[in-house]
Amino acid sequence: MNPNRRFRLLLVGVGGQGVLSAARMLGEAALAEGKQVVVGQIHGMSQRGGSVESTVLIGPGRSSFIGPGGADALLALEPLEAMRALPRLSRRTRVVVSLGKIPPFTLAQKGQPYPDLDGVLAALRGAARDVITVDGPALAEAAGSARALNMVMLGALASLGVLPVSLEAVEKALQDSGPGGQAGCRAFRLGGKAIAR
Repeated sequence: MNPNRRFRLLLVGVGGQGVLSAARMLGEAALAEGKQVVVGQIHGMSQRGGSVESTVLIGPGRSSFIGPGGADALLALEPLEAMRALPRLSRRTRVVVSLGKIPPFTLAQKGQPYPDLDGVLAALRGAARDVITVDGPALAEAAGSARALNMVMLGALASLGVLPVSLEAVEKALQDSGPGGQAGCRAFRLGGKAIAR
């Protein structure tokens, strides 16, 4: 990657999935490698299972904003949240999306069904360079914790080689994160292996 160009990652999901902690881990890994990084977040509804979004921008610059067509990569922990990000995708955007559906409470309140998953994925494929799907919930369970979905998905994205941060730096940030660090590393590796297959 050109060191003078910013890498723009958008992470989306719902409250409780660990979007913010995944962004923080990636930011810490970038800092540990001496890279300039800005992490931003929107999580006003996160406590209610509402939409959560975070950005990680690595390279020169100060803003944490990703405008229309500006995302180099999208990491989506929930398919419908990936759809909300469509305006910020372009034909260069790499998308990694978990197939685990969590219907937002707004759909439930209105009695509306969850949109057809094939239609969601088709819309993403029409807007991005490529779309990689991952059975995130199953891999998180295999790693020993449903709460490890965020690390499974981060591992899947990292294994594509699109992040300007080494796998080792991300794993070190996970190990240093506290008691759950080892479980996070297991989940991170499982996500990477799923893509490698």
